[in-house]
Amino acid sequence: MALEGELDIATAPLLIDAVVRALEARRPRLDLDVAALTFCDAAGVHALLQARRICRVHRAGFRLVGVRPGLGRILVLLRLTDLLTSPAEPVGSGAGAGSPDPLHASSPPSRLPFPARLPLPKESMS
Repeated sequence: MALEGELDIATAPLLIDAVVRALEARRPRLDLDVAALTFCDAAGVHALLQARRICRVHRAGFRLVGVRPGLGRILVLLRLTDLLTSPAEPVGSGAGAGSPDPLHASSPPSRLPFPARLPLPKESMS
């Protein structure tokens, strides 16, 4: 699954819904491609952690791929690099279990279009 745009308090629920739908299809693992994310705030990081937790409940592997330097720095500062970039093997499966590629690699990854951040209205200084 590929994310693009901004992952924040307004878009985090979209990610969680998409993760739940993907796992209801009994996927053995979920790779989130975050290369096209342009922004990720605390709510976005929380959503990523929540997505990983949902994967564990469903006994599915979880991995972030395409982590760009900005998000990478956030993960380092929060000491979450090991937590969020863990191997994508399903929980309880042996290595090399022959599970299919995440979300059928033959089809294009689903994209979640996150809206651009709206500018705040300018207030007069009178």
